[in-house]
Amino acid sequence: MAEGKSIPISPFRVIWTVADGKVEPSVKVLFTVPKRNFKRAVDRNLLKRRMREAYRKNKYILCGVAETTMKHYNIMFVYTSKDKLVYSDIESKIVIALQRLADKTNGK
Repeated sequence: MAEGKSIPISPFRVIWTVADGKVEPSVKVLFTVPKRNFKRAVDRNLLKRRMREAYRKNKYILCGVAETTMKHYNIMFVYTSKDKLVYSDIESKIVIALQRLADKTNGK
């Protein structure tokens, strides 16, 4: 996603691209936790599970925008913190990220 736009929302860096919808609108999401910050796969997988669940519960924020604008969204959440956050903190930051992303892309 070298051509994508990025916004930092601690503990994430959100990178996204937007394309016009050819057939139907969609949102594709990628979650990543760098091995540099968490050496153990157990810790990386735990954080990715928390991020995926937080997105699953709040994806309606962005899916509605995708349907109204008829666009494809490719989004990447990169976990940048060196601390393992609890689920409630991750969920609140994911909600903020999705709201900012919906605001930024809704005007286009």
